[in-house]
Formats: sequence, structure tokens, C-alpha cells
Amino acid sequence: MCPAPKGHPPYPGCETGGRPKKYTKEFVENEADAFMEWLNTPGSMYFKRFALNRGYNPLLLSAWAKENEKFRIVYQYAQQWQETRLAEGGLTSEFNSGFCKFVMGNVCKWTEKTEVSGSQQNPLSFVLQKADGKSTELVNEDDE
Repeated sequence: MCPAPKGHPPYPGCETGGRPKKYTKEFVENEADAFMEWLNTPGSMYFKRFALNRGYNPLLLSAWAKENEKFRIVYQYAQQWQETRLAEGGLTSEFNSGFCKFVMGNVCKWTEKTEVSGSQQNPLSFVLQKADGKSTELVNEDDE
């Protein structure tokens, strides 16, 4: 789109320069309402499906959440709703537990932790103590 002629006011949607936005604030806020309604539809869970059914790129959902307060609130609610739905579906075996774990790790940012007990300075002391109850002297430098 060409800029407005010299002395002419900017074209609607181009007030700050650049081309006009394809998705207006009103459109995005209407999509927030539609998204919330979609969440309450049985079988809804995968946000990408919502966007594709509506005819736009699913990446716009997170972009709109950054730009629009109303959409941000709905999007954050939807993320929490999705996490809860997946957790409950995995716990009740409604969903495949392996896939739930995969989605929770990648979409919900869940992580697994492994806790290690024993001494960080002498990691073998625990194993040797279990072996015969007195072999820790082999790894303890303090006993020299």
C-alpha cells in the first residue's frame, strides 16, 4: 500500500506507519469470545484446531495474547484449562499416558527431576557404605 499523499491524513489503519493491520482490536476481542465458547465445546482441547477451523494461522493466538488484554486473559485461562484437562485425562486413563507426558513436557513445560542423595564430594561413599559398611575410608580424604 502506498503512503498517503503529502499533506493528506494517513489512511485508516496506517496512523503509525506501515500497512493496516488485518486483524482489528474488535476482531481479536471477538475471537477471544469465540475461543472461550470453543473451550466449552465437548472434544475441544487442541488450540491449533480452533485457529485452523476459524481460518487463520495458529501462531496468531500467542501473538494476540501479547497485544490484546482481553485475548491474553482468555488465552491464559485456556492454557490452564488445557493443562488441567490433560492431567485429569492422563490420571483417569482417558488419554494415553505417554502422550500426555509428552504434551505436558512440551506444551505445559512440566519437567522431571531426579534427586540424588549422598555426598557430592564423595559420591562413591554411599555405594561403598552399602557394600560392606566400612569401605568409605577408601574415598574419604579426611581420614588420611
